[in-house]
Amino acid sequence: MNYQDLYLFIRIMDRGSFSAAADSLGMPPSTLSRRMQQFEESLGVKLLHRNPRHIALTEAGEKFYARCQPLFDELDTSLQSIEGELSSPTGLLKITAPVALATELLDDWFFEFMQQYPGIRLQLILNNRNIDLLEEGIDLAFRIGDITLQDWVRRPLFTSQFHLCASPTFIERFGLPEHPGELERFPLIVTARSPQWQFRDAEGNLVQLTPQGHLHVDELRTAANAVLQGIGLGNLPRYVIKQHLSSGELISVMPDWKPLGREVQMLYPHRTYMPLKVKLLVEFIMEKTRSLKL
Repeated sequence: MNYQDLYLFIRIMDRGSFSAAADSLGMPPSTLSRRMQQFEESLGVKLLHRNPRHIALTEAGEKFYARCQPLFDELDTSLQSIEGELSSPTGLLKITAPVALATELLDDWFFEFMQQYPGIRLQLILNNRNIDLLEEGIDLAFRIGDITLQDWVRRPLFTSQFHLCASPTFIERFGLPEHPGELERFPLIVTARSPQWQFRDAEGNLVQLTPQGHLHVDELRTAANAVLQGIGLGNLPRYVIKQHLSSGELISVMPDWKPLGREVQMLYPHRTYMPLKVKLLVEFIMEKTRSLKL
């Protein structure tokens, strides 16, 4: 079947005559009439009764038009929706991210993006556990560390630098470790996302340990508050404690041993067609990370 001729048939009936349909299509009425005759011949059925003044559907034509016209209306509505999205993107984006990564860094980017594209709505699902992205219908996810998901595009954003840090009052009370092997003698604040600590010295020596924490917590901001209060040493990402390091409220300790960082990545489903709203946010986030200073 020639679907262009099917479209011409729908247009003729919607306009009520060959001449009106031909005017709207920008073609001579004779050409349109010939195309309809060829279309009927290809189907093997007569669709239209013609006379000089008007047209009417045959019984077969009525059934054919009743089935096809709603489909073309739906197609036309879909095409208009896509064209509208291209000129003014709209719709809902479901995003998930760890709580501290959002509150300390991503939130401002999300809000700026919404101001730039007011037709796009965001649903933020902030969770320190890895939710099922497909089940939740997630459009964009932010994850830290190793990722094993299949059929998702991964875009590295930046390496989250960590600092082993303590408050001045803690250092005054407990002193300072000089080697990772000494950490077991100190009260430690351990986060659920970083149950293992890894340190490397200038010569490339690597030490890994599983700290027995004085306090275990699944939220980085609470862990940072505990370190600020002198409860223990913490191994925390710089984006959470950057201001506290600058102000002197926290001090980076054990300088000869650098904690290993963790990769922050952005994920979205692998699709042949990426919705414009997703593409715009991906490009927006990538541009922000290019100028990021942590």
